[in-house]
Amino acid sequence: MLKHIHMQDQIDNRIEELMNEIPMHEHKDYDWEELFQNAATFALVTLFITLGVNW
Repeated sequence: MLKHIHMQDQIDNRIEELMNEIPMHEHKDYDWEELFQNAATFALVTLFITLGVNW
């Protein structure tokens, strides 16, 4: 039982650390390369799904 509680504490601590690493209200400029890559990926997936459905 003690081991379970200890592991839960470790998990809670790690979640807290990760949450503290993420800036919640930080205004940052967009990463245009990442946005373009996401848009291109979405377009390609949509294209191939459309072609597959029409096949």
